Amino acid sequence: MKKTAILILTIALTQSLLAQDNEAKFKRVWFDLQIAQHIGLGSWSGASYINDGFPVTALTEFKGVFKVYLINSHAGIFVDMGMGIMPAPKMKSLSLDQMPMPYNGTQYYLREMLYESGKSNASAHFKMTHGLFGNIRANENLYVMPYFGIGFVTMPQRKYDMILKEHGSNMQYRTTYIWNHQNNYENDGSTTLGYLTGKLIFKRKSNLLLGLEYTWLFNSLDFYGKYTNTFNANIERDFTIKGNKINMLGLSVGISF
Repeated sequence: MKKTAILILTIALTQSLLAQDNEAKFKRVWFDLQIAQHIGLGSWSGASYINDGFPVTALTEFKGVFKVYLINSHAGIFVDMGMGIMPAPKMKSLSLDQMPMPYNGTQYYLREMLYESGKSNASAHFKMTHGLFGNIRANENLYVMPYFGIGFVTMPQRKYDMILKEHGSNMQYRTTYIWNHQNNYENDGSTTLGYLTGKLIFKRKSNLLLGLEYTWLFNSLDFYGKYTNTFNANIERDFTIKGNKINMLGLSVGISF
């Protein structure tokens, strides 16, 4: 009886030591390569001329993910960086007939374009996220990995500065239209939008990845307009229209090293 108890205790201790040894030898650092397609669940603004001036709310993302397990193989931290491609805005060049005018019911025409900037074709956007992830073993061949993080994505500014002249009159106005005005903190005409994201990655034993992602942009893009009378320099009207906060769903595939 005593020998049996000693044998059982020895086996249990051996298994515990082997488990600890295996846990100590697990791979702590991983690197993923992923491609993801994000689709917006809304529009940047309710006004068509504002929405048409921004890139289409879809993002094709190419990214690398650096993951480090902390105490054990069940949780860790991650950082991902990548480049996203957004489709071109619907408004390729300024459509004056869509834009608000200094006064309703009065016709205006473009006398002179003073300045214009901003991309009217597909655009590239730097994107970065960091946060926490978990690792849950579903079965022998499948792991489920939940992620939660915070990050940012760059967005461009689009701007037009021109002289509008009133039909049948000498009145003219220096007019400014800016898409993404209040968020523009950088000298290069771009800014960053912050977001929260949650992901669910399914990892095969072969290290192939399939993921579902949800992203909530907690900044919104705005539009600014200003009309200045060129004869007396009075600002006849200036206004800012705030945009919508966007949610995006994504599907990703990749491989882990």
